[in-house]
Amino acid sequence: MAVKRASQVKKSVWLTPQPARGRRGTRAAGAAAGGAGGLDREVIVAAAVRLLDEQGEAKFSMRALAARLDVTPMSLYWYVADKDDLLELALDVVAGEMELPRPGDGLGWQDGLRALAATWRATMLAHPWAVRIYNDYLNIGPNSVRYSACAVEVARNSPLPESDAVAALSAIFQYTYGFTAIEVNWQEKAAAVGTTTDGLIEEITEAVRGVPEIAESGALLERPEEPEKLLRERDFHRALDWMLAGMAAGVAGPAT
Repeated sequence: MAVKRASQVKKSVWLTPQPARGRRGTRAAGAAAGGAGGLDREVIVAAAVRLLDEQGEAKFSMRALAARLDVTPMSLYWYVADKDDLLELALDVVAGEMELPRPGDGLGWQDGLRALAATWRATMLAHPWAVRIYNDYLNIGPNSVRYSACAVEVARNSPLPESDAVAALSAIFQYTYGFTAIEVNWQEKAAAVGTTTDGLIEEITEAVRGVPEIAESGALLERPEEPEKLLRERDFHRALDWMLAGMAAGVAGPAT
């Protein structure tokens, strides 16, 4: 007989009633749990985001968070069932920092999609741990849903047929996610060896130039003499422009 596993849907903090998870949302409950009279779930999640920003998700633990809040670890469990719940809540707090285009901004659909991609990338770069665990959760909290609803509204206001609008959103998001994840990866690899992204790229480039097969292959491209951060910014928006131009061309139909 196959063993039934708990699905991500059943596990999501947003789909599980709080009382069923044993949480108590009052300050009195916190005091009873460990003297943490000033605790509530919002305070805990905000502290978790700050700790994740400082240390990353690999070093994050409920014990470390409790120490930061000067409470006992068990007192946290009055408000969150476990670390997964807390990370899912923290992701939605991060999503709340995204600056969404508003109807009164007067942006066209292409600029709207560009704005959504840019704010997602900027927010994730500010919280590198978030992009690494983003796909581990459903991301259906109120702030994430707000972002998704805005994206759908922008797509619906485009001349794209509805099925194409869904594909357009998927393409923009997957491009943004992949680009940002690679940026974060380079930043962290550089930090791990005590250098910058520019320094790490220069070191790698010089090393592979000494490999005859690589040097003679023509595979090495010369990058402009500019900071890598500026180059990444330019590359991100340039490729995004190409994607949006392609979508617009698809609406216009093939040239005759």
